[in-house]
Amino acid sequence: MKKIQKTNSLSENFVYKKTVYSLKVKINNDNLTKDGHFDLEKIPNLRVLDTGFLGVIRKRFHKSQKDLADLIGVPLRTWIGWEYYNKYLPFDKLVLLREKLNLKEVEMFKMIKNTQFTYGNHHGKNRLKIPMSPIEFKLTNYLIPISNDRAYLVKNTPQEIKEYVLKNFSIDNHYFKKSGLIVIYSYLLNKFLKTFYIYEKKLLLEFPLSNEVKNWVSLGIDLKKSVIIPLLLSDGGEKSNNRLFFSGASKVLHNIWADALFYQYGLLPSSFLLKYKSIFVTTHNVSSNRLSEIKEVCPNFKTSPRNETIEDYLNKPQPSIKYLFERPDIEQQIAIRLWANAEGSIGISLDKRNNLITPSFKIACAHPSLIRELQYLCKINDINLFLIREDKNWSGLSALRSNSIEATINFLKIGGFIRGTKISVKSKFFKNLDKQDVLLGILEFMIRQRKSRTYQSEDINKIYESIRTIVINKGFKEERYYINIFKEFNNWSFRMK
Repeated sequence: MKKIQKTNSLSENFVYKKTVYSLKVKINNDNLTKDGHFDLEKIPNLRVLDTGFLGVIRKRFHKSQKDLADLIGVPLRTWIGWEYYNKYLPFDKLVLLREKLNLKEVEMFKMIKNTQFTYGNHHGKNRLKIPMSPIEFKLTNYLIPISNDRAYLVKNTPQEIKEYVLKNFSIDNHYFKKSGLIVIYSYLLNKFLKTFYIYEKKLLLEFPLSNEVKNWVSLGIDLKKSVIIPLLLSDGGEKSNNRLFFSGASKVLHNIWADALFYQYGLLPSSFLLKYKSIFVTTHNVSSNRLSEIKEVCPNFKTSPRNETIEDYLNKPQPSIKYLFERPDIEQQIAIRLWANAEGSIGISLDKRNNLITPSFKIACAHPSLIRELQYLCKINDINLFLIREDKNWSGLSALRSNSIEATINFLKIGGFIRGTKISVKSKFFKNLDKQDVLLGILEFMIRQRKSRTYQSEDINKIYESIRTIVINKGFKEERYYINIFKEFNNWSFRMK
């Protein structure tokens, strides 16, 4: 068949714009006929069901079945099978018949418009009505060919389109009700989409996503040991089918997580910052070999006995960061900072004897051995934290904490919180404020409080409000200022004027 000349006038539409990729679809103009129909000859082994059009052709040209069978070189019994016994005839034979009889192309497409097609020897689920031209195909912006035998209906498809597909295609309704996903198993539909449409996938992410990981790479940091595993153990984990995930409200940490996997393994996320309730989820599909490589360092990322007994859970390989004890100081400190960003908090403790505050620094962790390893990792970096016990937790433990100036300043010395991580919306006074800003605001208030009685108060809520005002107004100084002024923290105090 003759082809229509290539133009740029055919529309290009978004099929979806997700968190990692956008997908556009446009008509493959090279595979249309001169009249703008789908050139069905482009689908090899395409077969068509006679709905009476063979009889119409015989009568119009005053030919017998044998005449037409001879004309296209098939036995008479084959023709009879097509016309009387619902045998599917090869589409290329129908095209040959049209050419031999000089039947207009547009007339042939009118005749076969409402018939069914099938693909090669694949019958059953592959019996399909095929539109004759692009304007008749309304599913273009919703279907994606996947694998070699199916098409996927994108999640944001309008309900009326979903209902149409469920009604007109062979769908496993039980599976659909369970997953909410529609997958059409059809060699023919898959081939049709790939033949007549061009799909263009575009990456929406531009690496690096963070400033931190690029700098760490330049320093030769082992991202697997200092970034990926600590984030897996704090706010991440492993799902089925070799998927790793990171969850949490901090977009900064999601950027660091995605950067680490990209620079360490060249992996792109399968979903990025996918909204789930009040947090985000980022996932990566990893190979079995890659997952095994990570688990050689840390055998398990599950940090609690969810969906199993404590005994069964503890009998399995346990998560561990002992490997970090032998790593360079900077890698240990990166791991501490990331853990603090993901599971840490900063607040104040009020001494009722003198109405002076100290910072209250905490990192949540309930796993009985992991929390002690984390405690030791902090200790060898001069951040001394004590265990907080909590009977309602499965392990009887809940976090590491310190109310000392020394621990907080030493945390600040290794970099403190990574900028951009916000305090939870559940916080009464500091919600949505930067964790590092709040830490500096607390240190600034401590200095003011010890220099002037006007900052003294027995009302801790009033103190929180004052610190919040400092933070919002950026009334604090750079990190180095507080590290210098608190260098004598062991015996440090200002005499009030």
